[in-house]
Amino acid sequence: MKKFIEMKIGEDVEFYALVEATQKRYTPNKSAYYSITLSDGDTSIDARVWDVNLIEKNDVLAGAVFAFKAHINEYVGKPQFVITSIREVSEEEIKDRKFYRTAPLSEEVLRKNIETYLNQINNPILNKLTSKLLSKVEKDYFIYPAAMSMHHNYLNGLVYHTYTMLQMADQYLKVYPGMNRDLLYAGILLHDIGKTKELSSPKTPIYTEDGNLLGHIVIGLQMLAIEAAAQGVENTEEYKLLSHLLASHHGELEYGSPKEPAIMEAFVLHFIDLADSKLAPISVEVLKTSKGNYTAPITTLNRKSIYVPNIK
Repeated sequence: MKKFIEMKIGEDVEFYALVEATQKRYTPNKSAYYSITLSDGDTSIDARVWDVNLIEKNDVLAGAVFAFKAHINEYVGKPQFVITSIREVSEEEIKDRKFYRTAPLSEEVLRKNIETYLNQINNPILNKLTSKLLSKVEKDYFIYPAAMSMHHNYLNGLVYHTYTMLQMADQYLKVYPGMNRDLLYAGILLHDIGKTKELSSPKTPIYTEDGNLLGHIVIGLQMLAIEAAAQGVENTEEYKLLSHLLASHHGELEYGSPKEPAIMEAFVLHFIDLADSKLAPISVEVLKTSKGNYTAPITTLNRKSIYVPNIK
């Protein structure tokens, strides 16, 4: 079957796709419909299901692959898939098909790049804390997504998000003197480590009990505290400052940070985390939208659409 990118406006199409997310919504006249995000393994699309029974009677949930029929309309200058049929499929029917999106870089390349940054941490306490913690969750750290839906929600997304932030940090370190590079690198490498315990699996993640009750910041702080105690460094300046970076990386109390940034490195960690989490999904939508048109609603912008300039 054809990939999404090969399908054209006006066509009636049939395809297999992974359901990445479903959301029940209502029109201005209070009629229910579903917005669903589908992946063919290379591209994700935002489709519409006007007949809610297609979703509810087929028990369509995120993380499963279904067979779909759809008609492709044109909406604000781009294709909009309107689902007309949904069918369950067997594992034998789709066993050779790949539907899970992955990071733009391979896991092998990401491992090498992360190791390069880790080896640049010269402070022995920061290096050992970071190395030991990463080694304990190594498999999950390099395969898990960074989130369920908001950003980098694909295989290897967590480590790709981390690597992107490290690259951004290098530019901040060049432009704004006064920071400790070792501390900033360690904070970036560990800031989302709790997501390996917050999410249940890499391919079909849901929040674990710890994820629902504690969240990845608290989980990460617990992991760091246990490792620091095991190494006997729980009373060091390095441990306290590294803990602060993890605790404050969401920036503000209302966004889930137990503490707000109180050192320069913490501010930078927050700024680049926020920038990457918002710009990565914006970039995806911009690249899918022709010049002179508005993107589809972007989740990280509260479903706001943005204009793609029609200039060279």
